[in-house]
Amino acid sequence: MRLFSDKLAWAAPMAVILIIALFSVNLFAQGNPQVKNLPVALIINDEGQHVEVVKDAIKQMSKVADGAEPVLAFTIEKEEDIKNLFNDKEYYAALVIPEGYNEALQNAITNNSAATLKVYINQGFNYTGANFAKTALNGLITQLSGQYSTSFIEKMDGQQIDAATASVLVRPIVSEEQIFNPITASTANGSAPTLMAVPAWVGALIGGFILFLSSSSILKRGRLTRKQTLRLMGEQVLFGVIIALFSGFTVATLGSIAGINMPSYFLVGFFVSFAAFCFFLLVSAITAWIGKPAITLFMVVMLLGMGVLMTPQEMLPSFFVNFIRPWVPIRFASEGLREIFYFGSGFYTGGSFNTILGIGITGLAIYLLSILKQVKAQTN
Repeated sequence: MRLFSDKLAWAAPMAVILIIALFSVNLFAQGNPQVKNLPVALIINDEGQHVEVVKDAIKQMSKVADGAEPVLAFTIEKEEDIKNLFNDKEYYAALVIPEGYNEALQNAITNNSAATLKVYINQGFNYTGANFAKTALNGLITQLSGQYSTSFIEKMDGQQIDAATASVLVRPIVSEEQIFNPITASTANGSAPTLMAVPAWVGALIGGFILFLSSSSILKRGRLTRKQTLRLMGEQVLFGVIIALFSGFTVATLGSIAGINMPSYFLVGFFVSFAAFCFFLLVSAITAWIGKPAITLFMVVMLLGMGVLMTPQEMLPSFFVNFIRPWVPIRFASEGLREIFYFGSGFYTGGSFNTILGIGITGLAIYLLSILKQVKAQTN
C-alpha cells in the first residue's frame, strides 16, 4: 500500500481530471450554440405599402421576450457599399428589397408573376454563420409569402384560375440568392483555412520546445559569455526559420495531396510558414522565461482555442467571446488563410497579418530580453 501513501501518485487522478476538463470545456462552446445578433444588412431600394410590410416583419423578428437577444441584427445599408462591407466581414448576409418590388407584388396576380426579394450571402466570412443567416432570411420570406398567399386566395374565392395564376397564389413572393466571396469546392466546406492553420501552431510549439531543451542542455554544459549566449539565441531563431518553412510547405504539400483547392501552393506555404515562425518566436520567448511549464500553457491555449476557431462568435457563449477568442493566436492564421482562400488576398491579408507580425515582433523582443535572465543565472 506504499503507492497509496505517496503524494505524487495521488497527483495522477487530479491531473487526469484537469486534462479531461480542459478537453471538455469546448462542450460549452459547441454543445448547444445559441445564435444571437448575427449581423445582417438590410437594403431598401423601393417604397410603398408592401415595403412597409417587410419592414414590420423585420421589426417583429427582432422583438424577443424575456430580455433575450434577437437571432438576427439588421442594419440599413446602401447596395453600392455591400461588396466592401462583405469584404470587411461586417455582415454574414443581406436582405434586399429591390426597386419595383412594391409594384410587382401589387400586380402579382394580374401579371402572373411573383415578386422577388433578394438574399445576398457572404459565404466566405463563415460558412456556418452565412448559412444560418440565409436560412433565417428565407424563412422570413416564406412567412411573408404565406401571409400574402392566404390574402390573395381569399380575394379570389370562387374565381376560376389557370395554372400560372395558381403558382403565384401559392408563392406570391420568391427569394433570389446571390453568393459573395464563395467557398470554393474541395476546401472542406470552408474549414480548410482552419485545418491548415492549426499545424502552424503545433509545429511552432513542438519545434520551439525541442530547441529550448537543446539550448538549455548547451547552457548547462558550460558557462557562456553574453556574446556566446546571444549567438546561441540567434542560432535558435535561425532554426526557427527552418522549422517554419518545413511546417508551411509540409502543410501545403499535404493539402495538395489531399485535394484541397488552394488558390496558390506557394502563397499558402509561405503564409503558413510566416505564421509558424511568428508563433515560434512567441513560444521561444515564453519558454525562455518560465521554462518547461510553458508547454502546458500553450497546450491549454490550443485546447481552448479549438472550440472557437470555426464557430461564429455570435454562436459562442459570452465567456468564450470575451476571454478566450481574443487570445487564441491560431485564429489570426486561420483568418489570414480565409482571406487568401475566399477573398482574393495576396500574402498581406490586412489585420490578421498585422496581428501575426505583432506576435512575432513581441515574441522576438521578449526572447532577446531573456538574455538578461540567462546571464544572471550563470553568474550566480
